[in-house]
Amino acid sequence: MDANGSRPLEDLVHWNGELSELIGDTRHCEPTSTVTFRRGHAVSAVERVTAGLASPGQLVDWAQALHFEERVNVEEAHQDLLTQFIVEISTPELFEPVTRAVCQRWLRVLQTPMASDAEAAGR
Repeated sequence: MDANGSRPLEDLVHWNGELSELIGDTRHCEPTSTVTFRRGHAVSAVERVTAGLASPGQLVDWAQALHFEERVNVEEAHQDLLTQFIVEISTPELFEPVTRAVCQRWLRVLQTPMASDAEAAGR
């Protein structure tokens, strides 16, 4: 039962499918377990926008869904970076509009060697 209860949430974190359906499925699933949001999830989502597979607005919607989902935990090794990413992307009215250029900048930050070193040390 836990696997089924977390599946919609896993799909949302991985952005596996149509975003509006993922958000709706997550809202209607039983809160049976939590999911960890990792640096790779952020990189994949930002890459969708930079590759033209998703719009900046969709990235904002995805980040908002994660930001307000209590069952999503942020990876400890990158907690500050990932929390900053989610907050800034989910509230562009407080920071800056999400554009392809903003996504490219985030991609560089998320892929820095320092972030990779911290991840390797956490293993």
